[in-house]
Amino acid sequence: MDTALDRYLRRVDGLDAQIWVEPSRGQLFWLRHAPGLFGTAVDTTSRLARWWAIATVAPGTNVTVLNLRYQSYLNNVFHRTVLARVGHAVCMPVIVAAMLAVLCPVRLGTAPALPGLDLAVNASLPAAAVLAAWWAAWAVKERDPLWGAACVALAVALYAVANLAYDIGVAPITVVFLGSLVQAGSHLLEPLPPRVTRSPRWVPVAEYLAGSPYRRTGQLAAQTVFGTLDELVASPRLLPVLLLEALWFAGYDAERRARWKAMAARAIAHGNPALDYIGVGGSTPLRIP
Repeated sequence: MDTALDRYLRRVDGLDAQIWVEPSRGQLFWLRHAPGLFGTAVDTTSRLARWWAIATVAPGTNVTVLNLRYQSYLNNVFHRTVLARVGHAVCMPVIVAAMLAVLCPVRLGTAPALPGLDLAVNASLPAAAVLAAWWAAWAVKERDPLWGAACVALAVALYAVANLAYDIGVAPITVVFLGSLVQAGSHLLEPLPPRVTRSPRWVPVAEYLAGSPYRRTGQLAAQTVFGTLDELVASPRLLPVLLLEALWFAGYDAERRARWKAMAARAIAHGNPALDYIGVGGSTPLRIP
C-alpha cells in the first residue's frame, strides 16, 4: 500500500495502523471543520467528544453519504455473521418504507392520475423522490447506470409499500422503532467495535463482559439505545449499498466486488479493522496532514 497515506493517521501508541485508500474530500472536509467530532482520539478528555464517538461509533459514516467505497467497506466489517446480514436485508427496507409511511398523513393536495380521477398526494411522495435522487446521484458519481436504475425502482417500490401500509392501518412509528431495534440486535454475535468498548480495539462480547459483568452489561444496555438510533439513521444510507451487494451476488461487476471484498477481508483477518478509513487500526483517528 501507499506509505504516503500514513500522513493522514493520528497514530495511537500500541496500535498497528495502516490506511489503504486516500480519505475522500467529504472526510477531509469534516476533519478540517469539526476535528473534535470526526478526528477524536479514544483517550480524549472532552466528555462531549467521547460520548459522541461512543454513540456514533464511526461518526464519519453519517457525513460521507456519497463515498461508496468507504460505505461498502464498513458494511462488510460491521456485518460479518449470517445473522447480521440477514437481519439487515430483512429489516432495512421495512424501516425505510415505514419512515416514508410516517409522512403519509401529511396531505399536500391532489394530482391527476387518469382522466376524471385525481389521487391524493402526501408527503411520502417528495420524500421518496429525495431518496431516489440521492441514490441516483450516488450511482452517477460511480458511473453505474444499472445500480442507479435499480435504486430508483427500489425507491418507487418503497413508496408504494409505504402508502399501502398506511392505508391498511399499520402503525409506522412502531415499525420504525421495532425494525431498528431488531436490526441493532442482529449484531449480537459480532465482535464489539472500538469506542463501544471504550477501547481502541474490537473485542468479542464474552471477553468484554468478563472484564466487569455488571458495569459492562449496563454499558451494553446504553449501547442498545444508541445502536437502535444508529440503525435508524443508517438505513436510508445503507439500503442502496445492500442493493448493490445483491447485484454483486447475482454476478454483476465481479471485478470490483472481488477487489473491495478482498480489502475488507484483509482488514477483518488482521483483527482490528479501522473505523474511520479503509485499513487497519481500530479507533485510530484521521487527521489533516
